[in-house]
Amino acid sequence: MKMFPNDEKGLIAAAEALNSGEVGIIPTDTVYGLAAHPDIPSAVDGLYVVKSRSREKPIALLIDGPESAARYIGPAAASLGARYWPGALTVVGRGEGARVPAHEWTRRLLKLCGGALRVTSANVSGAMPVTECGAALSRAGLKCDFAVDDGVSPGGEASTVVKVGEDGEIELLREGPVKFLVLASGSPRRAKILRDAGVDFVVKKSSAAEVSYAGDPERTVRENALAKGGGAPRTLSADTIVWFSGRIYGKPRDLEEAKRFLKELSGQVHCVYTGVAYEGEVRVARSDVKFRELSSAQIDEYVARVNPVDRAGAYDIDESGDLIVESYSGSYENIMGLPLEPLAEWGIVKGKGGA
Repeated sequence: MKMFPNDEKGLIAAAEALNSGEVGIIPTDTVYGLAAHPDIPSAVDGLYVVKSRSREKPIALLIDGPESAARYIGPAAASLGARYWPGALTVVGRGEGARVPAHEWTRRLLKLCGGALRVTSANVSGAMPVTECGAALSRAGLKCDFAVDDGVSPGGEASTVVKVGEDGEIELLREGPVKFLVLASGSPRRAKILRDAGVDFVVKKSSAAEVSYAGDPERTVRENALAKGGGAPRTLSADTIVWFSGRIYGKPRDLEEAKRFLKELSGQVHCVYTGVAYEGEVRVARSDVKFRELSSAQIDEYVARVNPVDRAGAYDIDESGDLIVESYSGSYENIMGLPLEPLAEWGIVKGKGGA
C-alpha cells in the first residue's frame, strides 16, 4: 500500500499510478472514493473486486469538465450538467453517469488522467461511505494499490442523479442536494414551453381525479390544478379547458368526438382557461380564440395531421393551428396549456411571455 500526500508531488504520483492501471483511494468533494482509469479494463475490474460490487451496477465517472462529459454522456446531458457543475449533480446519458466534483485537487487529478476516472465511494458495497482516509483503508484499502490522505472530507448528502434523454427530457433517478422543478403533467406542450423558457425540470405525472363544473370554468381549472400539484415543494401543475356556450370541452374520448368538438367550435369564439398551481398557490389565465369556418374535409385534414385526443378542445394552436385558428387574444402559451405570466410571478421564468 502506497500513501500519497494531497500536494503537487502526491498529485503526480496518484496520476501515474492510475494511468498505469492501479486502483486507489482519493479524496472528493463529498466522501472518499475508490478510483480507476476508465480506459483500462483490468483497472475497472479491480475496482469492482475491491468494492465487492455487482457487475450489474454501473460505476459513474468523475470528470474534469463539461468538455470531457460530452464524449461519455452526449451533448444534451453534458449541456445540462454544465449549468450545475462543479457540484453534487450526476447526469446520466447514453448509459453513462458523470459529474464534475467541487474539489480542485481532484479535478486536477482527473485532467492528468485524460479527463475522467471511474469513482465509487471507498467502502465495501452495502457499508456506509467514509469521510476519513483511515476509515477507508480499514474498510476497503487492503486490496488497493495506493491512497491519498486529505484529512476529513466534507461528506454530506449523496449527489442528485438525473437521466437526460436525447430530446432533453430529464428523469429524476435519485433525490439529492440539487433540486429541480417538478412538472406534474405529461403534456408535451407544457414541457416544450418550459424548455423554450430555459427551465430545467423533471416530469412526475399526476394521478389526481379531475372535477368539472359546467357553469364555472375558473373553478374547474383552479381545483384541478391544485389537486394535481398537491401543494408539494417545487411542484408545478396545470389544468386547461376550452369553454364555449356554457359547456366545458376537455380532452375528447376518441377521434369521432374530436371531430364533433371541432365542428361545434367552427366559426365561433371560445375561451381557453388554464389554472396553474405552484406550491399551493394558484393562478387562472384566460385567452379567447376564434376558429375559422371549417368544412368536414378541413376537419378531417386537421385530425389526420394532429392527434387531437390528448388536447383540450381537440386542438393544438402550436401544431398546424393555422389550419383552424383565425385569431386569438391573450396569452398564446395559455392556449397551449401553460401561461408564462404566473411562472414569472413565482420566479420560475424571467419576463412575462404571452402574446
